[in-house]
Amino acid sequence: MDSPLNLRPRPPNSRGPQTIADFIRRVNAEPGGFRALNEEEVRRNVIAERNGTHEDVEMVTEQEADDDTKKPDIIAARHNIVMNLGQAIQISSNFLDFISLLLSKEIPTQAAVSISPWLRSQVPIGSIGATQLDTPTPLTQSRVADNKLITIGKRLVALNEAADTALAAANRLRQEINSETKYWQEVLTVSQKGWSTARLPQEPHDMGVKFGFSNAAPMFKNNSVAPLKRAEDGSVRLEYGRMGSRSERLQVTLLHNGEVIGRSALPRPLPEDAPLDDRVKEARNTIFAQELWHEINREGRTLHGHHVRLEQSAVTCALDPNRTISFELVGLEDQDPSRAPLPGDIDAETASITLHLLLGNAHRQNQLKRSERTAPNAARGPPPPYNLLLPIITYYRHEKTLEDCTTFLAAFCAALRSAGIPSSFSMTENINKGSSPGAPPSEALMKTLLHPSEVQFDLTITPAARLRILAKPSPIFGTRFSIYLLHPQSNHLVSSFPPNQTDSVYENIKELVRYLSNAVPRALTLYYYPLAQEMRNPKNNNGEAAAPPTAATTTSWIIHQDDLGLVDDDTETFGIRFAFVSSHTHNDNPGDDAATEPELRVTGDFMDKDGKRIHKEWKWTAGNVDGDSNGSLDEIVKHILANGPSSLSAAAAAAAVLSA
Repeated sequence: MDSPLNLRPRPPNSRGPQTIADFIRRVNAEPGGFRALNEEEVRRNVIAERNGTHEDVEMVTEQEADDDTKKPDIIAARHNIVMNLGQAIQISSNFLDFISLLLSKEIPTQAAVSISPWLRSQVPIGSIGATQLDTPTPLTQSRVADNKLITIGKRLVALNEAADTALAAANRLRQEINSETKYWQEVLTVSQKGWSTARLPQEPHDMGVKFGFSNAAPMFKNNSVAPLKRAEDGSVRLEYGRMGSRSERLQVTLLHNGEVIGRSALPRPLPEDAPLDDRVKEARNTIFAQELWHEINREGRTLHGHHVRLEQSAVTCALDPNRTISFELVGLEDQDPSRAPLPGDIDAETASITLHLLLGNAHRQNQLKRSERTAPNAARGPPPPYNLLLPIITYYRHEKTLEDCTTFLAAFCAALRSAGIPSSFSMTENINKGSSPGAPPSEALMKTLLHPSEVQFDLTITPAARLRILAKPSPIFGTRFSIYLLHPQSNHLVSSFPPNQTDSVYENIKELVRYLSNAVPRALTLYYYPLAQEMRNPKNNNGEAAAPPTAATTTSWIIHQDDLGLVDDDTETFGIRFAFVSSHTHNDNPGDDAATEPELRVTGDFMDKDGKRIHKEWKWTAGNVDGDSNGSLDEIVKHILANGPSSLSAAAAAAAVLSA
């Protein structure tokens, strides 16, 4: 527990000494100081004080005592100290002058600094020395020659060592000069070939080369500068930094039902002693491939509707139910040099080159955007993904649709020609002309890659049924078709089966084939209807009416209400009917080939010579004709029209109808 606060008055000052130093000071103030003290006298004074027999002294004040005793002693002590100090300074100065004068014999320059001016004016420098005189002896005389030889030998050894040191320094300097010359020659060669070289801002003593692209994404633009370090032999060591020293390329692979049918080629890895220019090019190609792979992954995340899938190390896209294209970033050292060529290598290489061209075009567009003036309040967000995969997918599917369409039309016309119908088609590509006349060829190429050209097909079903099919590619909707009727003005399809009037667009080839398959029977019906009229009312060569028709030609033929054939006017059970079928007309899920064997079918109901009803069917395809002995379609139509139900009596015709 703390003690209570106790306020006490300050104790009075004691007249006795408070410390040892005070005591010594007071003793020294006494006459004689410590020297005047005597042990016997001190003891006697102490005993007298105890016994009270101390002699009375004259009481004087402290001020009077100080005035009488201390003043003479202090002045004397001060004078004594000053005298002693002056004597010590004089002695040390004389000793310093003596030593300096003694050393001036050996080291005059250094010794002259410490000699006093008075001594220097009185005594010459070097006039006194302490060196013992050399007194030659017989022993020292005999060693003079040996000492000279030793001295010469030591000097020769020192000279040899100095020469060796100079030669080594010269060799090192020569090697350094050669290394620097080799280093700067390689740097100069790279600079002369168009590469941008400069000192690095973070490391001013090192050179760097810019091998990337100024219009690339920021993360790849910042990694496109590599330091040019000098190796021990003077060669340039290219440091890739965060890009990595592994050479990489984007490889395109085509697969058909899971089996590889094509793969883009990869260059061979560079040897370790490759020239610097080739290594810089390899670094540029590698960072370009890395950016291309990055942008493909960015775009792939937005193309799930186009069957694009991002896997662990590849991006795949299903082009059709059987064919798949895959993109992968691989190292050059991982390739198999013994790989045999594949039939789809050219297509894969074309896709790879197209991707590189599209990324280069994206860089060019970035440069154009930077040169344009933007509004201050314009929204600035992350740039959208480049269109790299979508043009390839659109182009491939457009080409595949055109191939299917061409195959179908060829088989379509072949089937009609096999029946004797003069059918044909022609294909014309409408090349894009949107580029300015002075535009470089690369701009026209990019326009073709980004916007495939439209293709038109001029199809002749019969001489009086002609139409034009226009195939228009679209990245979103795929290839769409438009159908327009051509001259003559009396085109049979205008009245019987015209294209869509409000919207003449057919979304895919399935709808196109369905339209053509329905148009053929109607076109053939109107094509042969004049023949039926002519057989009913024949005319001679002068255009006049011929002889009265026989019973065989008195049948009145009319067009069936569905426009798919000619039937007799009385019973509408005799006559000829046309049909055209293909994979799309009876199957909603066709196979790979959209034009699998189009087939023209003709069904006839007529009377034979015995009055019996005959029902017969003929088929024509592009490859063969069913029933070559029946002749062409013209002959079959004439035969059916000539053997109508009017050749029988009314009762027989009715019986034939009932039997049918």
